[in-house]
Amino acid sequence: MASQVEDNLQCPLCLEIFRDPVLLPCSHSFCSACLRQWRREKGDLSCPVCRAEFASMDPPLNLALKNVCEAFSQASVGPQDLCGTHKEKLRLYCLDHEESVCLVCRDAKIHAGHKFCPLDEAAQDRRGQVQEALLGVKKTLQHYINLRENYNEQAEYIQVQRERIERKIQKDFEELHASLQLEEEARLSALREEERQKSRMLKEKMEALGRDITALSDTIATTEQLLTSDPLSFMNNYRGTMARFQQGPDGAQLPKGALLDEPKHVGNLKFNVWERVKDTVHFSPLILDPNTAGPELTLSEDLTAVSFQVGQCRPKNPERNHKSHKVVASVLCPTNRWEVEVEVGDNTDWKVGLKWRDFFFNRKTVIQFCDGKYKIRPLQAWNPPEKLQRIRVSATHKAIVFSDARTNTEIIREVCVLKPVKTVPYFSTRCAIPLKIIPRPRVKTESE
Repeated sequence: MASQVEDNLQCPLCLEIFRDPVLLPCSHSFCSACLRQWRREKGDLSCPVCRAEFASMDPPLNLALKNVCEAFSQASVGPQDLCGTHKEKLRLYCLDHEESVCLVCRDAKIHAGHKFCPLDEAAQDRRGQVQEALLGVKKTLQHYINLRENYNEQAEYIQVQRERIERKIQKDFEELHASLQLEEEARLSALREEERQKSRMLKEKMEALGRDITALSDTIATTEQLLTSDPLSFMNNYRGTMARFQQGPDGAQLPKGALLDEPKHVGNLKFNVWERVKDTVHFSPLILDPNTAGPELTLSEDLTAVSFQVGQCRPKNPERNHKSHKVVASVLCPTNRWEVEVEVGDNTDWKVGLKWRDFFFNRKTVIQFCDGKYKIRPLQAWNPPEKLQRIRVSATHKAIVFSDARTNTEIIREVCVLKPVKTVPYFSTRCAIPLKIIPRPRVKTESE
């Protein structure tokens, strides 16, 4: 019914609600501006509908029809659909001021020389922009969902780590004697506390991530609802929607250090209580960090041996390179002076390397054995007098030396430019025969 009434109140020329309607003698009504424009373009004074000709250029204003149109417009158009200045329906979009305007605004001085387009066209263009931005938000949401899965994976792996470390700690303390039970409980307490702290940290991050996911989901739902709204409502909310997208949270990342610090708990465990059992304890200056081990490497229980074994299940934490067969070792000496022997034995595919850095250089020293050939530094072919069984690595503030431990023959020497020098040892293998760090009594350093 309302549609029929609106049809009766539309100007035949502009098909809009009458604005200042005039009445011709033939009883047809038109908008005053529309009739003048039509007569200018056609060059005659006839009625645009019935083609009856009239001599008058200024037909009288149809006050009754004007009042009816104004009443209908006020009843059918909400305040948000009307121009605040001219109380006319908003039909155009000013591209210069980026705002919705009425037909009267178009001719106002404030919009002189501006470009306009129909509100529907402007809304259609902006919808494309919002949809493109929405795709980015959906990708962020998917990233957060994947990140939450990785959090869950790490949280589950922490439990596996805790069980493995706990078994190792209990075994070593059983070997030490009942007098060491106080030390054992202290170690277990530290492990459980770290587990609680890191589990709580992951839980908090997952909760925060859940809130972000909920917020993004709400934003997406609101935006998708906005995309189906009428042009005016859409344009009224367009800027706020785009601002929320631009101010949205950055894509989150997995934190480093989220997993348990195994070397701290089980590395050199016996040595740390050497005052009571020093005659039965050996020291290893290097401890392999399982949080850096590739997915196809297996570490020994005391973290001093590594071998190749398919089928390991480890989370994708930032410290681990899932495309390599490498594990990084932690240097546990308090200074940059240390020495270690590595048994390569009958391993047929191995690499013993060391990255070291001074003020000017970032260098890598490597001894490699693969396909029955040796290489050093790391591309030079090299033929040792006899097959290597043990490699000794000595590091001081002056140099880093690789040598044959059995014959005490020097293989590589790298002189340090400045001190102190930071070193990062690593081991790599594709063989089931393990590379082993040989335990040895600790030698006191000069600073001690």
